[in-house]
Amino acid sequence: MFPAYTLVVFIRMAVFPTSPIDAHTELYGIFGNPVRHSLSPLLHNAVFQRLHLNAVYLAFQVEKDFLGLAFEGIRSLGMKGVNVTVPYKEAALNFVDDVPEDLDRGIGALNTVVNQKGRLLGFNTDAPGFLTAVKEELEFNPRGKKALVLGAGGAARGVAFALAYAHADKIWIYNRTPEKAKGLQEYLEGYFPETEIESIETFEALKKEKAHFVVNATSCGMKETDPLPMDLRLLSGEAVVYDLIYSPSQTPFLKLAGELGFKCANGMGMLAAQAALSFGLWTGRKEDVREIMSEVLQKWRG
Repeated sequence: MFPAYTLVVFIRMAVFPTSPIDAHTELYGIFGNPVRHSLSPLLHNAVFQRLHLNAVYLAFQVEKDFLGLAFEGIRSLGMKGVNVTVPYKEAALNFVDDVPEDLDRGIGALNTVVNQKGRLLGFNTDAPGFLTAVKEELEFNPRGKKALVLGAGGAARGVAFALAYAHADKIWIYNRTPEKAKGLQEYLEGYFPETEIESIETFEALKKEKAHFVVNATSCGMKETDPLPMDLRLLSGEAVVYDLIYSPSQTPFLKLAGELGFKCANGMGMLAAQAALSFGLWTGRKEDVREIMSEVLQKWRG
């Protein structure tokens, strides 16, 4: 087992052989489970390289029972910041010292942690990143529209809050555990009383009422054996479809959406948008960051 510093040196030399590494190299990372599929290390390390910053970003697969210790590791190892992905976005709230933004506190799920001299600050860049991607890639504006959110976990919270914040007219929430969907509905209603929010246990209502927008905020599609989060043929009309999953780049859900003629996109645009916002929170650097990340994703996609 390599010591942490030795491991960082080894990876840095293997991936970025021309970059110096020393006792001043700053450490960033992502906590999740699973996390091996994550493209976040590719994106952030590319920006560090391009901007000549002495830093490295690694993926850390964290078991549930050790999540608290992992957060303590941010402090004890002097990590400058981390991203948090499934399934820990909601649990992350229990391990930070403060959530400075009202909207982030309302969402109740974090994806970005900033280490401010041992004080951990939590943020959610998923919501603004999602809205940016949807606007740019699908030319979709949620205002006055009806949307279906599949899932009720941390990612779904960010999506639902973003849609309500953008003045969606109605939001349906479907989850395989109906109690979680109902809980998210009731939570959202406390913040957005002007938006009609309904948790559903079946898709029967969508046969009678048109959903303009469907978002897969579940992990269904990351594995080949995963079931579809829903059968899009159940919709009463055309809809814009977004899948937060970006690896694989085309899930069976998106393939079906394309076959049905629905305008659709995967989560790559959101990945770059939210990652650039996280990068800015950590480093204060915003100029050219998202452009570099989008370029890297284009090359990765081939």
